[in-house]
Amino acid sequence: MLALFVLVVLAAPACASIPESSDPEAVKRVDEANTTMPVTPPPDGIDSLELVRHFVDAGAAPENDHATARMHLSPAAGRVWVPPPGMLIVDHVDTIPAPSPVPLPDGVQLVSLQAERIGRLLADQSFVPESGEYNAQVRVERQANGQWRITNPPVELVVSKPAFEVNYRQVPVYFFDHDWSGVVPDMRYVVSQPASTLPRRVVDLLMTGPSEGLRTSLNNAIPPQVQPKTNVSETADGALEVNLSSVGDLPHEARRLIAAQIVLSLQSVSNARVRLQEEGSSLLRDGKDLRTTDFVSYEADNAGRPDLPGLAVASERLHVLDQRAQPVPGPAGSGEYEVVRAAQSADGAQLAAVARNPAGGVTLRVGPYGGQLPEVQLSGTDMTRPSWRGRSELWTVVNRRDIVRLLDDGGRWVPTLIDAREFAAGKEITDLRLSRDGTRVAGVVGGQIIVAGIADEDGHLVLRRPTVLPSRSPDLRVTGVEWLSNRSLVAITDSSAEPVLEFSSDGFQRTPYASANLVQPPTAVAVSPGGKVVVADRSGLWEADDSTDLWTLMQNPIGGNSLPFFPG
Repeated sequence: MLALFVLVVLAAPACASIPESSDPEAVKRVDEANTTMPVTPPPDGIDSLELVRHFVDAGAAPENDHATARMHLSPAAGRVWVPPPGMLIVDHVDTIPAPSPVPLPDGVQLVSLQAERIGRLLADQSFVPESGEYNAQVRVERQANGQWRITNPPVELVVSKPAFEVNYRQVPVYFFDHDWSGVVPDMRYVVSQPASTLPRRVVDLLMTGPSEGLRTSLNNAIPPQVQPKTNVSETADGALEVNLSSVGDLPHEARRLIAAQIVLSLQSVSNARVRLQEEGSSLLRDGKDLRTTDFVSYEADNAGRPDLPGLAVASERLHVLDQRAQPVPGPAGSGEYEVVRAAQSADGAQLAAVARNPAGGVTLRVGPYGGQLPEVQLSGTDMTRPSWRGRSELWTVVNRRDIVRLLDDGGRWVPTLIDAREFAAGKEITDLRLSRDGTRVAGVVGGQIIVAGIADEDGHLVLRRPTVLPSRSPDLRVTGVEWLSNRSLVAITDSSAEPVLEFSSDGFQRTPYASANLVQPPTAVAVSPGGKVVVADRSGLWEADDSTDLWTLMQNPIGGNSLPFFPG
């Protein structure tokens, strides 16, 4: 009902309650290119190779129309250089002299710029990963004052990853999930200085809506015509004031959704309470200043239940993942179903089990925890571990090819195919996991992690904007994946050097876990509601709190090659 309510109120004419007269105030949107910050020229006497490397670092500073990077160019090149929107982020930057097909005049050199592609910062401040080598030739000439300067910079703005990390800050901008019950962070990158402008930058991004990759997967409670009426600023009594233009004739419940997005989006850049206004008056009827604690229900909706211990498949039976490791009640724990893989609903009430079929292959069974699990009309030679989306929806991959969605229709589970043509592109899908917020899917496709948004197009679900999260190791193959949080994933691989990896959901960060203690390769990965990573190998189950921890053997009698999992 909430989703229907929100759609109705947001579709209502927004002009219904706009005042007939209003005193407009000039609002200056934060433009990184025009921010006043110190400009640092390249060091005197710098050689041509170092100048190009220095230019790649300087490109991360957008202030004053990229004035710092522009000072690495000759005067003529600097006057006509117009960096395109966004930037290419690279790592392991190197420069070497480049051969010229024709003799060059004295004081002219060609420099080969070589680097590893990391990804692109798009115009909407979101990041999209890339992989492969980057190569460009840069012409450098000695100026009348004896200093080397670039005369033909690369066509795109190329920025080193270390310099980008110094100049930019990752911020979550919050929108609503598919059923309007919880919030989802849309990760963006904003210039980190001056810090006083960060709240305004975040609000500006929020007003433009979800990023390109998630635009069809997330919901925005803020009507499209709404903009900041005045600049976001701190008041004399320490509150952060956000004054919006008229939001239209919206009821209190819809206004709370708007407030939740703004307050939760600001939490990463300000600890101040938020004074949220509409045309100078309180947006909400109680008029109080707001804090993130006022909206915890929206974040808690997509969190796991910490009171549920988790389960594990061992010897074709389901066991409770605790120190006793007792079989779960009912046929799933007795061995009657010959369980191959399984999943528990987020509330713990239901089980979905991939079980052996006496006729050959596997079939799906779904039913209450501890009870009978009736067969669903879905079978095949192979089936991935099911993934729950709420209480009445399941996803799995059949025969490593077809992504199937099952909906509970009054106790009868009805399967339909998901449009995954962009997602898999004909390659084998060996694992598939839905994010806890139900807006994204992560899969292992051809040995790589692919993340995509789930778009509802006239009642048909389509996986849009698939993004490969590069492993950065050409010989490494991912064998399993799980959502670590709504911002990151954890994967197991066939690599002895990096058997467990953490990826940010946008692919910008890649962090290896320790390899010590594990008998490699690991066979399964799971994540507890508290964020603890559990990995199975041939010897048993291991756990770690984060990537800096050594793996600790879990104290339970479940042996090796088991398949641990937690609700969701």
